[in-house]
Amino acid sequence: MSTFLESPPAKHHARTSPGRPPATGTASVRSPDPGGSLRLTVIRPDPATAVIEVGGELVAATAPRLAHLLGPRLTSALRTVVIDLSAVTSLDTIGLGVLVHAWHQAAVTGRALKLVTGPGGVKRALENAGLDTRA
Repeated sequence: MSTFLESPPAKHHARTSPGRPPATGTASVRSPDPGGSLRLTVIRPDPATAVIEVGGELVAATAPRLAHLLGPRLTSALRTVVIDLSAVTSLDTIGLGVLVHAWHQAAVTGRALKLVTGPGGVKRALENAGLDTRA
């Protein structure tokens, strides 16, 4: 079941490497983009949940990094994946496509995918794509 959230989740301290899902929620690694245009952080508040904080530009040049990070998490033992987009400053159709694909993949595999936004363009783009009303 997928849901759309309006406010960011509480910050947690259990973080993990963006390359693969961990066995526990105790490691911490940030994945900065060499150009500084995309920041990805994975937080593990519990073994069944991953929160992916996305900051900066989610556009054609950077969206594949998020797709690569999401893939293993949407096919792992995780029950819930939260994508926190509240710090995204720019979203194009390629970035939106990564989110739509993740939404569909979560639905097919029976995982909950929650999208978190702040006010503004990212929220409107998700609403226009129908990601705010899908369940």
